[in-house]
Amino acid sequence: MARRSYLWAVLGSVLACAAGGAARAQPAALGLAPEPGLLRWDPAIRYGQLPNGLRYAVQRNATPKGAVSLRLGFGVGSYDEADDERGAAHLIEHLAFDGTRAFPERQLDLILAPLHVTFGRDRNAASDLKQTVYQLDLPTTDASGLDVAAKWLRDVADGLSFAEPALARERSAMEAERAQRGADALRALRARMDAFEDGDLRSSARNPLGTPESLAGLTPGRLQAFYDRWYRPENAAVALVGDLPVDVLEQKVRATFGDWTPRGPAGVRAPRAPPAARRGPEVRVLSDPSLPAIAGLCRVAAPDPEASPDQRLRALLLRGLWEAILQRRIETMKSRRDTPFAAATISDEARPDSLKTCVGIIPNPGQEVRAVAMIEAEIARFAADGPTEEETDAGLERVRASVRGAIAGGAHPSRDRAVEVFDRVLDRLPQLAPREGLKAFDILMEDAGPAAVRAAFVRDWSGWGPLVPINAPQPISEAALRQAVVGAAVTP
Repeated sequence: MARRSYLWAVLGSVLACAAGGAARAQPAALGLAPEPGLLRWDPAIRYGQLPNGLRYAVQRNATPKGAVSLRLGFGVGSYDEADDERGAAHLIEHLAFDGTRAFPERQLDLILAPLHVTFGRDRNAASDLKQTVYQLDLPTTDASGLDVAAKWLRDVADGLSFAEPALARERSAMEAERAQRGADALRALRARMDAFEDGDLRSSARNPLGTPESLAGLTPGRLQAFYDRWYRPENAAVALVGDLPVDVLEQKVRATFGDWTPRGPAGVRAPRAPPAARRGPEVRVLSDPSLPAIAGLCRVAAPDPEASPDQRLRALLLRGLWEAILQRRIETMKSRRDTPFAAATISDEARPDSLKTCVGIIPNPGQEVRAVAMIEAEIARFAADGPTEEETDAGLERVRASVRGAIAGGAHPSRDRAVEVFDRVLDRLPQLAPREGLKAFDILMEDAGPAAVRAAFVRDWSGWGPLVPINAPQPISEAALRQAVVGAAVTP
């Protein structure tokens, strides 16, 4: 469950890169109606929705010349798995490469090899708590190659098979993946720290790899039932970006997915609310002398509420702004000669049931308690007083300069554009017209003074916590650490 950088991913939601030829923008087809004066959609992207509910976006992009990128994604991940289905979303993702209706076992690699499509770089998939996405990047727009790519994606949608021999192979592959992760000592340490921070959140118990017991219990029938509930056109989105006219790309979407029909009842979403029980300040000391000192200072808040696209963008921008201002303060602290830490970075992770925001800290040897206490004291100061006018103005200017620089950055390759366009469609966030990012930023952040930034911080840095897991090569007292954290929060 990767955490995004504290600022840069926010900008991707607000700005649009330079685009190719014009096309009709159809955001209404996706159930979105942004304010005409605020969020004008990129006219180079054509949006649509098929009668079966599938949402799509297509765009012509001539960088690199002759290439085309395809994305198919589903709004389902490990979070929506039942207790006896853990690992199902990731296992189905594996099976898509093992054999499908039109591509029997191991035939897909042989068919794609002459098209210079390699697994990993050009053909891959990923699943997390919330979604499962398949990618295929073609170096050429040759009609036969595009037909093969589209046929495979359609097979992913409703043509997978769940024979036991294939399941056995992919279960073994997932167990090998689990073993590889377990052998990475730093990753294993981070997993232990995450488990402490997340407590009994549903998201904490929904690792995409499931458990050995749950994987063993995923029979063909159980997997088929999960597949039919979630792999449905109304729960899916498609993006095609490449060096072909938008009419051709749109027709390919319609021809490939137009007759896709769901099977059986749709899945019911798992609850999105966090547990009601509140956790106050808690610490957890791990002492592994073979690993470096590392600490986390975290809060776990309620998930972001449902909101309109412009409200969501404003919330993301304010989050990025307070994180950037606080990060600048931490960098100033780090520059002191007597600083007790080598690095400290703010990050956040939005999950279906929570928003987790952490400061990851690398303390200097023997300075673990002092490092955590110093940063907690700075956070307490920020909570009490908020940023200054000067800090807010400087932060806004840095963010605005980043938006301006991205707009001037030139055309993006089709594979990158496909990711941007697809993510916006799946998330129901706007992809703005070129140069509209600055206008939207100025309107959304017009009244973003210190009070608004502090209010965003208070909302985000709330809920459980502070939660402080730490690995100290030399043992330290949990009581001393907790006393230091509580004391810093009370008397910054």
